[in-house]
Amino acid sequence: MCKRRPSEARASAGAEAGFTLIEVLIALAVVAVCISAIGALMGTNIRAVHQIDQRLVAVSTLRKVETALPERSKLVAADLAGDASGGTWSVSASPFIDPSPPIAGKEPPSWVPEAIAIKVRSPSGSLVEVETLRLVPRTDK
Repeated sequence: MCKRRPSEARASAGAEAGFTLIEVLIALAVVAVCISAIGALMGTNIRAVHQIDQRLVAVSTLRKVETALPERSKLVAADLAGDASGGTWSVSASPFIDPSPPIAGKEPPSWVPEAIAIKVRSPSGSLVEVETLRLVPRTDK
């Protein structure tokens, strides 16, 4: 058996210890790919949060416009429009056309439906729209 001296063992181990330049470059490339993937994911999340925020502002504006609608007798079949929260809104009211024929021998109801469409466009251009019906007193009695 051949024994090495401690100083020779340390010298040969030191020559083999550590990383080569190729190994270091590959490790750096892997780290760079991971960091760029995380950056892309963060960018997507930031855009999504911004879109959600704009949508919430548009829905909030839509609710404000809806609650501020004039009462039945004052909202005529016409269009209203305005600006709020940096965006624009419009309300259109039109008679609701019932395609079914009237029932023979029965008096028409005293209330008729009216179609209401509320549109809110945010500053970025996204659109939120609500269509509903509202009962109004019949005027052609």
